[in-house]
Amino acid sequence: MASDELTTPRSRRALLAAAAGAAGALAAQAAMPLTAAAVDPDDVALGVPNASTATTSITQSTDALVAFKAKTTTTGAAGLIGSTGDETSIATNTSFTGAYGWAPTAASPTFFATGLWGDSDDVGTYGSGYVGVRGDGFVGVYGRGDATGAGVVGQGGAGGYGVIASGATATDVGLAVTGKVQFSRSGRSTIRAGRANIRVNLAGVSSGSRVFAVLHSNRTGRYVRAVVPTTGYFVIYLNGTVTANTFVAWFVIN
Repeated sequence: MASDELTTPRSRRALLAAAAGAAGALAAQAAMPLTAAAVDPDDVALGVPNASTATTSITQSTDALVAFKAKTTTTGAAGLIGSTGDETSIATNTSFTGAYGWAPTAASPTFFATGLWGDSDDVGTYGSGYVGVRGDGFVGVYGRGDATGAGVVGQGGAGGYGVIASGATATDVGLAVTGKVQFSRSGRSTIRAGRANIRVNLAGVSSGSRVFAVLHSNRTGRYVRAVVPTTGYFVIYLNGTVTANTFVAWFVIN
C-alpha cells in the first residue's frame, strides 16, 4: 500500500512555502562573499602568497597591449619586485621604484649574482631621465665588451660630456686606467727635410686648446720650440730645420 505522504496531494500553501524557501537559499548563496566560494587551487589569488611548483606565464597576443602590469597607487613601495634565493638582505624600502630586482651573493666565486638582467641583440637595458642609469656599490657600473666591442660607451650632446670621471674630493682619483689608452685627438706628423715647422689641421682646435708635441725621431740639437694653436689647426715649431724627414708626436686637450 502506498503511504499517505505520497498519495495525498500537497496543499497550495505547502507548495508556495517550498518555492519561497528555495528562492531564499539562492539569494543567500548569491550574497556570500567571493572568498567563501570555491576557488580552483590552480588560480592566482589576490592578497595571499601563491605557491607553485611550475612556471606561471601570461601570453598577450593582441598588438600594442601590455601582457602584465603591476602598479602601486602610492610611492611608498615598488610596483613590482622580482627576487631569487635568500631574501635576508633584500631592501626593506623600495620607495619611488617601478621595478626592483634582488639576488643574493653567488655561491661560486666565478659567477656574479644578478638582481636585474636585460638581454637583447640591440639594447639589453635602457634608462632615460635626468640620470639614465645609476650604479652604487664597490663597483658602481661594470661593463665588459666582446672581442671587438666596448665595455662602456658614453656619448655627450652639444656642449655636454660623454663621460665625467671625478673623485669624491679634490685629492681623490677621478680616472684610473689599466692598459693602453687611445685618443682620437692625438697623432704623429712628419716634418719634411729642410723645414722647421708643420701645420696640423684638426677640427675643434682653438686658441684655448692645450697642444703638446715631442720629437719621435732622433735629431741631434733639434727640439720642439713651440706649439701654437688657432681655429681649426695648430703649428709645431722646431728650433731649426731638419736635414731628414722627422716624426713629431702631438696630443691635444680642449
